[in-house]
Amino acid sequence: MIIGTAEILLGVVILILAYIAYSLIKQLRTLEKSQARRIQDIMVIGAVLYWLNIFTPRELGGQSVVFTAAGILIFLYGYGLLLFEKFRQGRKEARS
Repeated sequence: MIIGTAEILLGVVILILAYIAYSLIKQLRTLEKSQARRIQDIMVIGAVLYWLNIFTPRELGGQSVVFTAAGILIFLYGYGLLLFEKFRQGRKEARS
């Protein structure tokens, strides 16, 4: 059995996504429980909307692009909140 370029590329993409998920979860665990849960929920909703076009029929056309764009924007909003909370946490630790 010969492994093709597509399988290798898919494996690399899966490894990259797994590393990103691991690093995000690692950063979320250092925040307060309520803040981490809220940010995690926002990021999961964004990811689900982004990947939703894979599971919907192709006859939707333009709505698929809207789901993808909305998913990216919501995920980036959650990521921005994570960065802001980590910034606030770092400032608080630097002051003490």
